[in-house]
Amino acid sequence: MNFDDMDNADNKEIIDNTMEYKPLIAGESIRAENDENITAESIDNTVIRGNVGKSARQEANGQPKRKIITRRGLIRVLGLLAAFLAFIAIALSPVFVLKHVNIHGNVYLSEEEIVRISGINMGENLFQLATDEIMQTMAKDIRIDQAIVKRKFPDSLDIQVVERVPLAIIKCDYGYLEVGRGGIVLDAHRTLAQIPVPIVSGVEVADLFVGDTVENEQLSKVLAYLDKLSHDTAIGIAEINIADPANVTVYMNRSVQLKMGHIDSLQKKLDITESVNREVKQAKHPIEYVDARFDGSYSIKLKE
Repeated sequence: MNFDDMDNADNKEIIDNTMEYKPLIAGESIRAENDENITAESIDNTVIRGNVGKSARQEANGQPKRKIITRRGLIRVLGLLAAFLAFIAIALSPVFVLKHVNIHGNVYLSEEEIVRISGINMGENLFQLATDEIMQTMAKDIRIDQAIVKRKFPDSLDIQVVERVPLAIIKCDYGYLEVGRGGIVLDAHRTLAQIPVPIVSGVEVADLFVGDTVENEQLSKVLAYLDKLSHDTAIGIAEINIADPANVTVYMNRSVQLKMGHIDSLQKKLDITESVNREVKQAKHPIEYVDARFDGSYSIKLKE
């Protein structure tokens, strides 16, 4: 081998190990070692993915993004925290303590009794009083049909009650029972209570307590009759005697007897009862009795 051949061999080896630079034209592919075709566009995409695709790879690998809190967001969080702390300070202020309870709608229950039923205590913080719980507590009392409780700032509660109205008092084995619509026993007393509702005599029940229902057909007819009367007329009746269901007697105030006849005719004589109540109030002479045993009419017998 001469020197020229050696030079050619060396040059060949150098050429084989040297990559010749050629500009890559868009769309033109080159051959990589793994036989993949690479274009200018794919190189550009690879560069882009390498620069801005890191967060996407982090999400793919289950790594969460980093959240950056801006200055505006930080100010907003601090503002909300300050408002919350201010609210707590105001809520716990001694200005907002319960000092007054205003009760509306009660007729038979006293204000003291309603406050006791509600379970509230004076001096409690007004914001800490759960009005829904107070209403639920009051509704558990059989004498209260509905209660609405509202805060009245800065130091009061308003309680609106709808009572279950007692219609009559009946004798029982241990005393007397207040009975309301449907025969529900609303209250019990050892002695005859001073309640402005008529007592129904001629009937007696046993083993009944508050919340129970009186199941007596004759008493049910009397309660239905009393429930339809006006409040003024109902409280004008002192007693209803049903010992003889065929000859019911209603005793009005001032000891005026109203002879009603059969117990089944009570519902037909509501208007007569209302009219007699007015007659008794306006009478200039004492009335001995009123006879209303005949449907549609009545007569008045004056005392001599």
